[in-house]
Amino acid sequence: MNLWGRLRDMVVTRILGLDDSPQRIARGVFLGFVVAMTPTLGLQIVLYVTLAAILRVNKVSGVPILFITNPVTALPMYGFCWWLGNAVLHGGSGGAGWEEVRARLMEESARSDSVYEQLLSADFWSRVGEAMAQLGGELWLGSLISGVVLGAPAYLLSLWGVRAYRRHGDHALNPEPDVPEPNVRNERSTPPPPMV
Repeated sequence: MNLWGRLRDMVVTRILGLDDSPQRIARGVFLGFVVAMTPTLGLQIVLYVTLAAILRVNKVSGVPILFITNPVTALPMYGFCWWLGNAVLHGGSGGAGWEEVRARLMEESARSDSVYEQLLSADFWSRVGEAMAQLGGELWLGSLISGVVLGAPAYLLSLWGVRAYRRHGDHALNPEPDVPEPNVRNERSTPPPPMV
């Protein structure tokens, strides 16, 4: 199966087909985007499930979204979020400079030989936490703004998608080949032969 087919199957079976109200599923998707953008790499699933339970949203629908943040995508995503937060808080000036932030993030991601070694190292996670704390308000504000901006249209799209999926059923998104109906004899058209 190709990538598009896998993505479609994941959306259809894991999000649209959930057994919950469309609003709760869509709110879970929204919360998934907000949490995915926060600088809580490594804690996002725990944070999401906890917030989902408190806010009474679907605990499953946002989990696939959390995987957009990983050690490979963290640098560009958090760099953009810091830039956005810095622009909002300081008008683009003041605070730490972009070069300083980029150098700090690159330093943290380059201290180990491989991504797998980083993921398994408690020292790596400690350094990531320290770097995130030092980047402070700019990163958090930019992350929350990004999460809300991405989550709002995702909420509307998933709400519409769940309702459409339920209105038209599974066959609307997963059409099956037309199978001819078996020949059923219409009893009114020809009476059965008499019994002798």
